[in-house]
Amino acid sequence: MTATVFFGCAFIAFGPAFALFVFTIARDPLRVIVLIAGAFFWLVSLLMSSLLWFIAYQLSDKTNEGLQRGLLIMGVLFSIAMQETFRYGYFRLLKKANEGLASLGEESMAPISIRQMAYVFVLLV
Repeated sequence: MTATVFFGCAFIAFGPAFALFVFTIARDPLRVIVLIAGAFFWLVSLLMSSLLWFIAYQLSDKTNEGLQRGLLIMGVLFSIAMQETFRYGYFRLLKKANEGLASLGEESMAPISIRQMAYVFVLLV
């Protein structure tokens, strides 16, 4: 019974995202590359913000609850700012890569549009 509930909850939780991936992203290798690169940027931003919070936590007074709550709030705000900064940097990188791919291609159209890249990145988050 436990395994049944586990798989049922897992399919409900991850089913829609998996279906979107299979039917819209998995067919195009360029979209898969954009998805993996977006995941990498997101993980690096989380790593940077968690390292900063860990250092701040280790250097602070652990007995002061008000200070710890403030560190947690500031850590969350910094993490949001860091993720948005990395998202903007990723957008700039993709825009330059898209321009480079368009210049290499024989067609006048870009290989992937900005809307498609945004869809792939939003599906990741």
